[in-house]
Amino acid sequence: MSGPVVAVNATILNERPTGLGVYALGLIPALAALGERLRVITSHRAGIDGAVEFEPAPASLRPERRRGHVRRVLWLQSALPLRLARMRPDVLFNLVPEGPLLSPVPQVTLVHDLIPLFYPSAGRFPRAHLYFRHVVPRLLRASGAVLVNSEHTRSDVLRHFAGIDPDRVHVIYAGYDSTRFRPPAGLPEAHPPYLLYVGNVAPHKDLPRLIDAFAAATAGTFVRLLIRGWGHEPHRALVLQRIRARGLEGRVDWQAYEPYERLPGLYAGASALLLPSQYEGFGFTALEAMACGTPVIAARSTSIPEVVGDAGLLIEPRDEDGFADAIRRVLGDPVLAADLRARGPARAALFSWGRTAALARPHLDAVARGS
Repeated sequence: MSGPVVAVNATILNERPTGLGVYALGLIPALAALGERLRVITSHRAGIDGAVEFEPAPASLRPERRRGHVRRVLWLQSALPLRLARMRPDVLFNLVPEGPLLSPVPQVTLVHDLIPLFYPSAGRFPRAHLYFRHVVPRLLRASGAVLVNSEHTRSDVLRHFAGIDPDRVHVIYAGYDSTRFRPPAGLPEAHPPYLLYVGNVAPHKDLPRLIDAFAAATAGTFVRLLIRGWGHEPHRALVLQRIRARGLEGRVDWQAYEPYERLPGLYAGASALLLPSQYEGFGFTALEAMACGTPVIAARSTSIPEVVGDAGLLIEPRDEDGFADAIRRVLGDPVLAADLRARGPARAALFSWGRTAALARPHLDAVARGS
């Protein structure tokens, strides 16, 4: 007996995938490899491997398009239900908390984090906090199962959204591309050495405090800080102001975007990945860095300890002195650095897209069967 037909709402995909897009590009092929019958609804097919069928979606729905989120919300509430009635899949799988409130088929919805709810100005689109406050809880209550990528996100969902049955909220940890992110054949040597931050430039990422910690820990050295990521202009301006105030213009290399294919080399060459974030739904960059054998210095906040475990140095959030001290330790103690480089890949091996798909599959099947 063949399994259910799963329509995958992947309208979030675009040409330059960030965390949400990387998740979709990892999970869809992994589900296909398990034999799931997938019909992927997207305007961007590149990067999706495996035996899947595609249903076209308008390119105007992509996140990078002007008013892409507003267009996507309207399309999901109007055109998608009609499309589903024609497609007649057994279940709809929303890869982000965006989907029809009135769906003609049962649905499963994935929640990565509630950052727009807690940090309104950090939202990925204007007024994201209003969407998360008023629309997301209705969507989750209309879903047969809710999947989350950490125990912390599960706790947030149940604590902040009323009327959701805890038995319907399930943790499925994310994975990473083990063919791409892995320790290099030889230990790369960067001259001068550099520390690395990869991610959005947003308030909860705590980059101004990281700049201060970097300045204190590396004063009088040639160590550089590489920042790869972008954000809203006020947040960028605040970080740039802090860089200038500390006289670090010559030692901070800040670029808005790093091509995905170049990330493994960037991780591998770093003396450490720095993740001072006060809130993470999962912590992709920490996982990818550990997989490449790069020491991780991260905040002991939200879901980060679930991912890093004992394979990195965890510092209390907002502890500038603690971060500075950890940076000094990694740069000045080759034994510690070597130990972290060995621990990272072993820890990362606990996470894989195959495991994520295997954890998601029974919930998709159960909702499709109505059980």
